[in-house]
Amino acid sequence: MTADVRDGEDRVPREDSASGPRQTAAFLKRLFADVGFSLDPRRGQNFLVDLNLLDLLARTAAIRRDDVVLEVGTGTGALTERIAPTAAAVITVEIDRRLAQLARDRLVDHANVTLIEGDALARKHQLSPALLTALAEALAATGGRLLLVANLPYCVATPVISNLLALPRPFDAAIVTVQREMGERMTATAGTPLYNALSVWVGAQCSGTVERVLPPTVFWPRPKVESAIVRLDLDTVRRGSIDDLHRFHGFVRDVFCHRRKLLRGVLARMAGKRTDHNARETVEHVFGA
Repeated sequence: MTADVRDGEDRVPREDSASGPRQTAAFLKRLFADVGFSLDPRRGQNFLVDLNLLDLLARTAAIRRDDVVLEVGTGTGALTERIAPTAAAVITVEIDRRLAQLARDRLVDHANVTLIEGDALARKHQLSPALLTALAEALAATGGRLLLVANLPYCVATPVISNLLALPRPFDAAIVTVQREMGERMTATAGTPLYNALSVWVGAQCSGTVERVLPPTVFWPRPKVESAIVRLDLDTVRRGSIDDLHRFHGFVRDVFCHRRKLLRGVLARMAGKRTDHNARETVEHVFGA
């Protein structure tokens, strides 16, 4: 379901500051107690409660007046509230209907925010139709860049970024908090221990940096692992050198599914059957070239 955040009455308890309600652990505990909300551990609900880091995320994005910003994992709307004043449009997605209502109440004065209540993913390798439609309409209306700015739930971070990069119109930049290991994998180079399929897929299209490592203490509830703020910038030259993105993506996934086996054997199986002489001959020719 897609809804403009102006729907509903303002029921969110306030801890007013210059930038709106202060999303501290104490504020969230009181807010959730007031509305009878309990966390769902299946959805990776870890809220960023260091206000300086929320501001850092928004600043690092360097949002322009004609930009469309996508946020996956709205939460209570604390980051959304910081993004909205400088963007042309914000598309924010929240799977938990209870959090969606809290965010809708909080963002009632931001007419450029569209809140999609539902899953950002239709399935593992496909973004939801509602999200794709909202992005297409916003980009057509503004003509600006597409930015992904989000405190991404751990459970969907990889498919969200991977699927956005598979679109004909991917993001121009992503500034996100993710699990530290994932951030290091996205920015890993060949020959390093963390290099995997995600490293290849992202690195073939983007330049990336880990901007800051975040301890568990800056989140509530505290996760068991460290997180990181990661920045990815689309490299149109790298991306343009890939003739068939869909085929390349599938190829990378298939190769790394068998990463403990010899590459010659994996490629031979992909080209034909293990006993297919022509397939093996073709692969040997590639390696000998």
